Amino acid sequence: MAFLAGARLSPPDAQPLLGFLVAGFLLLVAGLAILTARRQSPPLRSAHGTRRALFYALVYALCSGCFARVVAPALLAREHSPWLLALGDVMFVTLGLFVWVMAIAEGHAWRDYGFRGGRPTRFALTLALGVGIAFFYSARRYAEVTAGIVTVTPDSLVFALVFAIVGSALPEELLFRGYLQGSLDPRTNRWARVVVPALAFTAMRSLRFLPGVDVPAASWLFHVVGISLPLGLWWGLMRDLAGGSLWPGLLSHFILEFGPALASASPTAAGP
Repeated sequence: MAFLAGARLSPPDAQPLLGFLVAGFLLLVAGLAILTARRQSPPLRSAHGTRRALFYALVYALCSGCFARVVAPALLAREHSPWLLALGDVMFVTLGLFVWVMAIAEGHAWRDYGFRGGRPTRFALTLALGVGIAFFYSARRYAEVTAGIVTVTPDSLVFALVFAIVGSALPEELLFRGYLQGSLDPRTNRWARVVVPALAFTAMRSLRFLPGVDVPAASWLFHVVGISLPLGLWWGLMRDLAGGSLWPGLLSHFILEFGPALASASPTAAGP
């Protein structure tokens, strides 16, 4: 997203895309109902666990893709209206709750998802690497905020925080690096554990913006192949390097999303 703001193709819509909004909620409800009906409790580290993680990822991808159609103008710095930011907050909380309910319904220990510490030295090194890569991709947008190029408002600050925490970092790390990557261990080697979740994550991210509708096709392709895929691989490797801990990836993911979202949702200093 840090490289897509300003890649404008058309003026923002005057009204939210109601059909996509309704479709997102319906997909979420239907997906949870199907996945939790008559649910058994297979081990997380099993082929059945991997299949369930992929089904949850599919529902999440479709639902977040629908929601993105509504909130894309705010994420691409095209619209800063408080009603759109508030609507985005509701959708982001919904995505967070979806994955939270998934984790509870599946019945696995939080430690199995990666909510644990690690050896201090490796943990600190991995954390530093994660923070570094996040700032590498998002430094320009953070600079816009600190230099006063945009005017941060309470609405844009809440929007960015909710998006970065419960609309992106927490659900996506828990689902892709926590559940999916955890289900592959120890049945596969390290690289398969990293690559499979990264590909699923990249496919999900490809739906956030549409080529030729939200951004030029070249910008969309760079966003998918040049940003989402490398980050998916990197965050997966970070969990492995941190001894299975999800915390470094969560912090890195939050930093990457927060600055660009804040810069995009905040009006320019010279604007109204």
